[in-house]
This record gives sequence, C-alpha cells and structure tokens, in this order.
Amino acid sequence: MTIFAIDTCSLIALYYSGYLGIINKNADIVITKKIISELEDISAFTDDDGRAAEDVLRLLSGITIIETMPQSSGEEELIEVARQNKCDFIVSDDIRAIPKFKTVNSAIIFSSHLLYYMYRTGIISKEEGLVALEKMRIKRSWKENVIYIAGIQLFKSYELL
Repeated sequence: MTIFAIDTCSLIALYYSGYLGIINKNADIVITKKIISELEDISAFTDDDGRAAEDVLRLLSGITIIETMPQSSGEEELIEVARQNKCDFIVSDDIRAIPKFKTVNSAIIFSSHLLYYMYRTGIISKEEGLVALEKMRIKRSWKENVIYIAGIQLFKSYELL
C-alpha cells in the first residue's frame, strides 16, 4: 500500500473534505509526535480549526506514528521520515515548507492531490472529489490558491484522457 506522511494543515484540510476517515482506511498514513503536538495546540482553540484538530486526534487509530529526532515543526519531522525511506509521498499544504522538502527523495503533494488519488483508485467518485475539494477550499479559506487550482486541474485533466 502507498504510504503518505501527512502534515498538520493537510490533516485538517482532509478532515474538512469529509474523507479523512476513508483515506485512513484505504492508505497508510504516517505522522510524527510533533504533528500530534501541533494538533493538540490547535485543538485548544474554540474555532473550526480547533474542533477539526480535536476530531483528527480522535481519528488517530490506524495511523502510524513514527519516532524521529524532535524538530521545531511537523514538516521538519516529515523530512526525517522521508530520509528514513518510511513514506512514498509527503503531503503538505504548507507552501513555505516546500523548499525544505526538496532535500528528500519522496514526492511532495498537496492534500488536493491525495483527494485526487482517492478518486483515481476508485475510492470516491469524481463528483465526490470535487465537492470535497470545494469543502476544503471554503473551510481553509484557500480562495483560488495553488492548492485548490492544482486539485481542480487534476480533476479536469483526467477528462482530457
């Protein structure tokens, strides 16, 4: 099975899609202790992201927690996970962290790519994927950013094949 190392903001976005539980059942997800710590910090807030982080923490069964040397961010710990060859993809919606990820051999994708992967593997329909992508865009206030555009382009490009 394909292994996805997923950062904090992507877990929250995928939760908003409504498919994090299904993704968890159909893909191997790995995270680190720092990501759990970041989710715990976010869950202290009473806003939508805080409630989402709290729910994500409840969904952790079945998710592999990989031990790494403690780092200052979950993304940095995911770099270590990739260096240890413990994942096929790093899933990150933190655009500022992307240059750091280029030091590893694992492919870097957005949460919208993982949603598309679920569609391409027959887990969800195209319509479900597009609705989920729109939910993510609204809840994460993406507007027309690169994460959303990348997802839309993936779904549209498949029509051309």
